[in-house]
Amino acid sequence: MNLILVGFMGSGKTTVSTLLGEALQQPVYDLDDEVEKAACKPIPQIFADDGEASFRDLEHSALKEVVKRRQGILATGGGTPVAERNQRLLEHAQAPVILLTASPAETARRLGDGEGRPLASKLTPAELADLQDARRPAYDRCADLTIRTDKLSPTAVAKLIIAFLRIHQDQSA
Repeated sequence: MNLILVGFMGSGKTTVSTLLGEALQQPVYDLDDEVEKAACKPIPQIFADDGEASFRDLEHSALKEVVKRRQGILATGGGTPVAERNQRLLEHAQAPVILLTASPAETARRLGDGEGRPLASKLTPAELADLQDARRPAYDRCADLTIRTDKLSPTAVAKLIIAFLRIHQDQSA
């Protein structure tokens, strides 16, 4: 992996990873898509049929496979870094981990009614903010860089990450 994006749902991981993939000419992997491919069903159906624990097991297996790839940009799921076993995989992936954040109000605005997001669709804005706060320490443990995305366009976020990668690459050389 060249780069891993983490953050709460609605922080911009999927959008920014797509822009980065285009700019850096790298393949993009969305962990949620990888889970859906492995399960042969959409995430809401996995949650409904098999429960969150089953989803998290599928997510871990998909993460294990994706981080083995030499090239690419990975957008993780919002809950991926919460599990210690996933934190260990992210730590050993030998790729910078970028945390994208947004305020609870901005997150709620971006998520709307939470359609297609099993956890978001069940939570009130206050509960969503509580979940975001509860996950923050796990995100922080993984992150090499944190970018607050509230007032930035996805393109601006991608440009900041590219600048960080150049600095990171120069320091590694």
